[in-house]
Amino acid sequence: MSISNLIQDLLNEISDEFIPPLKETVDIEAYSTKMVNNANILSIIDCGRLAGFMAVYCNDPNKETGYGTMLAISNSHRNYGIGPQLIKMTVDYLKKRGFKKFSLEIYKTNPRVILLYKRLGFYIEKETEKSVFAYKILNE
Repeated sequence: MSISNLIQDLLNEISDEFIPPLKETVDIEAYSTKMVNNANILSIIDCGRLAGFMAVYCNDPNKETGYGTMLAISNSHRNYGIGPQLIKMTVDYLKKRGFKKFSLEIYKTNPRVILLYKRLGFYIEKETEKSVFAYKILNE
């Protein structure tokens, strides 16, 4: 099974946790393919099943900022530290590639994730009605 199919399966599994559900706002198959084709995917696979992944765009030619676009953990792998592990893996990956900053958007409907990023050293850059924009300086 391809990584795109594994991502698609995971996103379908957790779609209803988004408000509104992810499958109502994007074509999950197309979104999975877009991430695989354009982002760097850091993943944890357990027994042939995707436990979780983080997609990050590393297309800034000046290597100023890497942009996290999706962190997803399967329901069966929650509360085992996979989220923090993937975030740390991504931070290390961006540092090794010479990036200076890691930025991302978190929906306010997911306050646990906002706290997770804060606990891992991310700062809030700005807020909108729906989102929190967070970042971490990578040379700290």
